[in-house]
Amino acid sequence: MRPVRILCVCGSGTATSAMLAAKLQDVLEEHGYQLDSDETNPPGVPIAMMTNDWDLIAFTSPIEDDPGIPMLNATGFLVGINEDEFIEQLMDEVGKLDLSE
Repeated sequence: MRPVRILCVCGSGTATSAMLAAKLQDVLEEHGYQLDSDETNPPGVPIAMMTNDWDLIAFTSPIEDDPGIPMLNATGFLVGINEDEFIEQLMDEVGKLDLSE
């Protein structure tokens, strides 16, 4: 089974998105999945979409253009608000993926 590919997006594309990626990795590992992630800022999303075949985007800063893949607002998840709701949405999206290699 291939890893779940998630693009993490925050305002600067560094610290917050890296923390988000680490937290997503923990959740996915608890559910038996591996994570392949990268971090960027909102203006970097179009370039990131061209360089990898992402499954979904988890963001803490708004993204202007629709990238054509599921996007999850991860702000509450990152700070501990409505974590269970976010995890349910995340796992629902992961369940829709074809993770065969």
